[in-house]
Amino acid sequence: MMARLCCVALLGAALLRSSEAFMPGCPSVIQPKARTVLCLRRGRTLLHNKALSPLRMAAEGEGLSDSDLAGLLKRVAQAKDNVSEIPIVILDAILPRQRLGFATADPVFRKLIDDAKARADGEGLGCFGMLGVDVQKQSMLRCGTEVEITKLNVSDKIVQIEVVGTKRFWLVGEPWSETEESYYLARVEYVSGEDSGQENPESDDQTRATAQALQAAVSDADAAENVETARALERLVLTWRRLVVDGGRERQPNQIETVLEDLGPMPPAEEPRNRALWVAALINPLPALGVSLEIRPAVLSATTTAAALEAVLHGIKTSIAHLDGSQPMW
Repeated sequence: MMARLCCVALLGAALLRSSEAFMPGCPSVIQPKARTVLCLRRGRTLLHNKALSPLRMAAEGEGLSDSDLAGLLKRVAQAKDNVSEIPIVILDAILPRQRLGFATADPVFRKLIDDAKARADGEGLGCFGMLGVDVQKQSMLRCGTEVEITKLNVSDKIVQIEVVGTKRFWLVGEPWSETEESYYLARVEYVSGEDSGQENPESDDQTRATAQALQAAVSDADAAENVETARALERLVLTWRRLVVDGGRERQPNQIETVLEDLGPMPPAEEPRNRALWVAALINPLPALGVSLEIRPAVLSATTTAAALEAVLHGIKTSIAHLDGSQPMW
């Protein structure tokens, strides 16, 4: 809903300089508050046919049978199908299921939207990738979320848009633009399933697919512990909701109820990473509540399910302590 609109503007001179370091020549629009839109372009799905000898060597080192290796090859092939070129904007560490509205007069972003609509070919309004910012490192995150355009209003000068997060991805390589006046493209690898083991953001797509496939085959040691940790989140969420609603902490009427309508039911504990993402989206909602630490970048970028759960546990426990007055954060 357009009541959720936020202005697109600068994060600050230091951030702009760091953005230009990895996005040279990227156009942006300065408006009243504090965000920069860096635009990239939607493209086609890429399928890669690199030699699989590194996978075979690694599998032999793990002592896997031929049938195990066949399963690994199938997983790698599936992972390759998840690599695409998409348009990217640097704006917010949005999570799957979260909804965000914003407005911009950036003509480059308008071109991105026009192209997204054309590529949707009548099936919806299109989609693009969204990345947040690592404030401490003053740089973009390597993990983001693809968003689907759900509402769009284009006037002569302003684009008003609402998007919803759909699926996570890791950048593969660095973004680029075809010309100085165009929006940017990035190759991304979508995360296939929420509990696919170790995620390796620093490797190329071949190495990452190999690592994930091997880990899925040879190691489930932390799975049971992750499920138990995820179960503990249910009680904490109930406590957190009660403190926010009964304590009058909502910034808009029925804010938590509206957020929960967007997020849908809490995923089961047997999907621990999915549950961690859901809880992070609840305690760091859009628009912000201001009662929790910002944990979405950490949860998005967590390379293991255990790390994502740890970030969420810390976030919700510190928020509860802040809300009940036992340990105020500010």
